[in-house]
Amino acid sequence: MGEKHLETDTVALLTPIPNGKVLAAICSLNNIGGKVIETGAGAFAVLDDTSEGATDHAGQVISSFVKERPMLAMERRGGQITIHRWMGGERGEQLSPGFALDDAPGAITTLMMGTETIEQLAATHPDKVHDANMSRMKAFRELRKLAKQAKRDASSQ
Repeated sequence: MGEKHLETDTVALLTPIPNGKVLAAICSLNNIGGKVIETGAGAFAVLDDTSEGATDHAGQVISSFVKERPMLAMERRGGQITIHRWMGGERGEQLSPGFALDDAPGAITTLMMGTETIEQLAATHPDKVHDANMSRMKAFRELRKLAKQAKRDASSQ
């Protein structure tokens, strides 16, 4: 079963955004479909579009949102993993997959190695996986709700 996953291309972003719902809404507002999983290292988006250029488009859009913090755009094609650092909408250097994934949470490693799919992770971690395939209006409402909640949480501390 693992070999079947190795044949499937995976395109993903590891962001410093801690809340998976926020990343899912941002992706949706920018027409980037996929699923997002929350990890200890940040929200990780596995994109639906695995075509050439999809990673660069998503990397440019999402890194423009997080601006001053680096993020990683990852591709697994034909069993080969390529990882680029993105910051402020600009594609940076290519990183060694071993180096980039060395301290990554297990969910990211299993997805990028092809031993598990995002659907399998969603089945075992339903509270940590969020769908980025929502309407733009729903995404906007979700961001407003999360912003209000964050403001309430900040004022209560």
